[in-house]
Amino acid sequence: MSSSSWRFFFFFFLALLSLSIDLGFSPAALAEEEDPGLVMDFYRDSCPQAEDIIREQVKLLYKRHKNTAFSWLRNIFHDCAVESCDASLLLDTTRRSLSEKDTDRSFGLRNFRYLDTIKEAVERECPEVVSCADILVLSAREGIVSLGGPYIPLKTGRRDGRRSRADILEQYLPDHNESISVVLEKFGAMGIDTPGVVALLGAHSVGRTHCVKLVHRLYPRSTHS
Repeated sequence: MSSSSWRFFFFFFLALLSLSIDLGFSPAALAEEEDPGLVMDFYRDSCPQAEDIIREQVKLLYKRHKNTAFSWLRNIFHDCAVESCDASLLLDTTRRSLSEKDTDRSFGLRNFRYLDTIKEAVERECPEVVSCADILVLSAREGIVSLGGPYIPLKTGRRDGRRSRADILEQYLPDHNESISVVLEKFGAMGIDTPGVVALLGAHSVGRTHCVKLVHRLYPRSTHS
């Protein structure tokens, strides 16, 4: 990967992580008297092997399924852009609540089962300690490394969300048909400036897209016939 390409990944990840300033921490830390927020090496005492386990699992999965790294990169955006990086994206649909991942706006998201694989590996070593939110973020970080990008030190200690935000996705996630001014406005409301938006869009140079997202641009007349 060229230096310009990995710079895109670097700024892309920084832009995403700027969305998680107000996040809490994992279930294991709820008993603490004071909330330390996000810190480096949050699991140093409770699960010191956590990041190594996640790293190894991502490497193994990437060797078998090359599209996993792209999926994890997109997953973190869809999760973090909607109010917080709390893994609410991973919640399943129930009779009372539609899952974020089952909405039309989340069309094409995949490989959630491999996140379960990573979670299971972590749970075997440290049951009920590491949050799914941190696993989601760290797997994306390791996915960037798998794609040839830089290793980015990250703070951990996110809490898992228990409520789907499917009803408010439209407020946060820009649509592929929206003008650049609308896109800049939506990201600006999240605290992401223009260079950050450029990085986010540049990160779409990896992975794949679907015809439904492009056909109206390739054949504009046919869509109105």
